[in-house]
Amino acid sequence: MEPTAIVLHGPTSAGKSSLARALQDGSKIPVFHISLDAFVEMSRRRDMRSDEELNQALRLHYLNLQSTLRRVAASHFEIVLDLVLRDTTTIDECISALAPRRTYVVGVSCPLDVLEARERGRPDRSEGMARAQFGHPAYSRSYSIRLDTSTCTPEDGARRIRSLINA
Repeated sequence: MEPTAIVLHGPTSAGKSSLARALQDGSKIPVFHISLDAFVEMSRRRDMRSDEELNQALRLHYLNLQSTLRRVAASHFEIVLDLVLRDTTTIDECISALAPRRTYVVGVSCPLDVLEARERGRPDRSEGMARAQFGHPAYSRSYSIRLDTSTCTPEDGARRIRSLINA
């Protein structure tokens, strides 16, 4: 079986990282879980002295992510990419970096009250992030499958994704 790429796309606290771990646990081959958060954490927003500097840092994060995606896509490892991106051009660039691999884009969501409850339980999220991202037009794009993580466990969601891939 040729390795695939699975892109988990949705707002913060939707359950993408939990799904990624469940996909790793259930895979027959090694899986790289690549998260935009790991790249964004390379710098601190509060250290940026201007909007221009912040935009330069964000662009570097995206370019580093895309470079990493191309390198891992050239390997035999499966990829699970965890994205909260709302800029459709950048999303498309990340997906393109996974070519020529079969790629499945999964919309991950849940109701706003669930997002906000999860957000309150996470020390790495500031209040209001989920609300600011919820319902953004970028999350209404065409997906291979959509998952509401308030109605399934990460393991159930991973099984649904694997069923899609193996169909």
